[in-house]
Amino acid sequence: MSRWRKSALGPARVVNCQSCGKQVAAHWTAIFAAIPAFLGGLAFMKSESLPLGIAAIVGGLLLMGVLHTYLVPLVRSGAK
Repeated sequence: MSRWRKSALGPARVVNCQSCGKQVAAHWTAIFAAIPAFLGGLAFMKSESLPLGIAAIVGGLLLMGVLHTYLVPLVRSGAK
């Protein structure tokens, strides 16, 4: 599965595995991968500097993508 396709998955979104054809989804812990993006947005709102705030958001989104890509496992889904 490509990184882009996996990054679009979440606990509630199910897709068919390209290898085995079974339905897979991201593990429910994928929700926690969004924390860096949330903190980046919070830093943006509290920042006095626009470039620093934008950098916080971009950094949070990048970190979220890395966490989701490399740490969040795929699990078989029971949904049909």
